Amino acid sequence: MEDNLETTIDQLENEILEELGDNPMRPYLIEFPYSVKFVLAEDGYRTEVFINTISEEMTFARTKKDVLFQKERSDAISKEGYIKHIVNWVADRLYKLDLDNCDLAYTGTPDVVEMTDEELGIYQREIISVAS
Repeated sequence: MEDNLETTIDQLENEILEELGDNPMRPYLIEFPYSVKFVLAEDGYRTEVFINTISEEMTFARTKKDVLFQKERSDAISKEGYIKHIVNWVADRLYKLDLDNCDLAYTGTPDVVEMTDEELGIYQREIISVAS
């Protein structure tokens, strides 16, 4: 019953708008913050990368509430697209990154373990193979 009432109201509203000749759709800019996190498998998933950013979209709607409803629906299906977009965008820019814009923070206390000669040899081979 409620769906029929809503459909009838929408139809009447559209008829009135057509008679008035005014398009009720207005442009809205949506700016929204989001973050992407990924881990790198090559080191046993110990390296995490976080990207915090703000993106924007433009849409047409009648009200801000309609915009937010549209955004909610769009977000439900666009996660993979935003992940791919921002990871590719950052990857294209990493090679020319200005290291003066980087920051390093030590986030814990170091663990110290004495190495055997065998472990030292393995470590040296791993480091040399990575550097080559």
